[in-house]
Amino acid sequence: MRYYSRTKAREYAQEMERIESFCTENGINASRSLDSFYFSINGVKFRVSNHTIEASDRGMRDSLTGEKLRDSYHNHEDDFVCITAGKTRIAEIYTALKNGKELTKRGYVK
Repeated sequence: MRYYSRTKAREYAQEMERIESFCTENGINASRSLDSFYFSINGVKFRVSNHTIEASDRGMRDSLTGEKLRDSYHNHEDDFVCITAGKTRIAEIYTALKNGKELTKRGYVK
């Protein structure tokens, strides 16, 4: 169990509010948990997430029986440029892409 100070909890809540506001202002769609973000720039679709699509879809089948538990969250026909990075970097990554920068799969400028 983790214990956080009130200051840390308040700072985290403020950071999440900033992220949500940034996403709203820039038309970025986010998952309910705010760990995956979807947007397009100049017709190119991007997915920025703290986990891969494969990791996301791993939970759709029971690991022992292989029984399907749920549908895939992602259509593998979707042509996303996937960037794996934490949610606190969404503004940095979006701004770099908007400014024409080429990024690595981890969201850093090449």
